Amino acid sequence: MTLSTRATNFLLKSERDSYLLTEADIRQNFLFNEAPVFEPLIDFQLKYGGYIFYAGLVPIKFNLLKGQGGYPQSSNTAIIEFDRSETETPAYYFNCAISDYQMEFFLDEQGIYYEDYEAMASSFDKNIEHLALWDEVNVRDYELVFRDERLKTPNIDKELGLDLIPEASDQYTLWFGNDLIYMKQWQGLITLFVSKQYPNKELLLAL
Repeated sequence: MTLSTRATNFLLKSERDSYLLTEADIRQNFLFNEAPVFEPLIDFQLKYGGYIFYAGLVPIKFNLLKGQGGYPQSSNTAIIEFDRSETETPAYYFNCAISDYQMEFFLDEQGIYYEDYEAMASSFDKNIEHLALWDEVNVRDYELVFRDERLKTPNIDKELGLDLIPEASDQYTLWFGNDLIYMKQWQGLITLFVSKQYPNKELLLAL
């Protein structure tokens, strides 16, 4: 998938560890760990390995490879942490981040992205779109009305006149917006942000 301009700009200003590997190096690390090789994981490591994003002030470094596997020169023996699932789909969970944040981050063999074993995005590309929207909300100084609330109002996107943001939406997470509102929907739970110029914010609490 091609990233949106929003997501591309978000990556350009994000931190990335300068230690990068070739595809051959990555595959050699999988071989060393006797880990099954899936192309979405190779693609993730090439595109996003080493990027550091933040949950509040806590850094989260996304990487399938733990350590450099040799010093000062890599011997392609970094650790890859993965577990066999108890179900057929997904078959595997690969730990894809290093952080002190109180959450675990995984990719399965199809490249679906999970937080604490809950599917959040159909690919890490989609997750980057999610992160870019969170960043945009912060940069534009929007206010959080509520987070992960189950509302009684049906079709809230239509009620608020919101348009789907397709580049950030899939079967797991939906994003909507207009000039004054952003809304995220995941498993029926709603997170809502509004511009400080939005009138009658108190009415949103009654949704």
